[in-house]
Amino acid sequence: MIRKSLLTLLFCLISLSPLWAETIYLKNGQTIIGKVLKYKADSITVHAIGDHQEREINKDDIYLINFDVNSEQRYTDFKKQMAANVVYLKNGEVIIGRITSYNPDFITIESLKGTGILQMPTAEVNMITTQDTVVDMNQRTGIGYVQHKSTLNDSTGNITYTTDQFSYKSFLDEASFIDTLVAFGSRKNAGVKLQVLSLDLRYGMVFDHFKNTLLYYGGQVGFLQVTDDVNQVSGSGIGFGGFIGAEMFFTQLPNFGFATELGIGYKRAGDYTALDFSASSFPSFSMHYYF
Repeated sequence: MIRKSLLTLLFCLISLSPLWAETIYLKNGQTIIGKVLKYKADSITVHAIGDHQEREINKDDIYLINFDVNSEQRYTDFKKQMAANVVYLKNGEVIIGRITSYNPDFITIESLKGTGILQMPTAEVNMITTQDTVVDMNQRTGIGYVQHKSTLNDSTGNITYTTDQFSYKSFLDEASFIDTLVAFGSRKNAGVKLQVLSLDLRYGMVFDHFKNTLLYYGGQVGFLQVTDDVNQVSGSGIGFGGFIGAEMFFTQLPNFGFATELGIGYKRAGDYTALDFSASSFPSFSMHYYF
């Protein structure tokens, strides 16, 4: 009896599930039933019934969306949040809300985070933007170029070389990313060989989001192989390090990110060691195109 009741309840829930979900009709004939979690200018993020993960759908692929009764209110709340002002104070604090009054002496903000009405001197405000100008990197993937300089040290002195790396960078969410860096270069002239191979895996965390700039930090591990007949450097090894950086986006180039980093790393290749302080004379630079 209990088993039949549970099966009946389960059948009812499955039958009623379309009543609280959107039905999305795609131009290829596919139909998706689920919840629209996020709206973007060119896509929507959907959690379909029966799926274990979210999926992003390009708006050009959508023929029609049949919304449930609560969708209009959710979309209104979303637009209200995106139209909110972002107030950056000189002390580093960031307040998101609706500005209700503004004069040369005071500014009044209705906070979206439930802290009520806030009033503060206008002189404490550093900058005011809107929420929709903040770059969204959630689950975006990019390919790019990274330039990094290293110094190999032994008892005879220092050897500096530049590594041009290919990068595959993927944001897991708005606050974390993984980055795989690969570099290979080979040259042989009159029996003299120069060969550099490196593979680095990095994990980063975004600790601040300042309008169109991401501030992040993280760590990395990697593999290095160097063969330099001119300077008598030969060997392979592993390395590790940490970094802190900033990645900037421009309104005219919304899919391009330009980053610079400061960091410290240690590598060993044969009898040579590499200790890099990119905070001094060797900063690293990168450029990515995000999809």
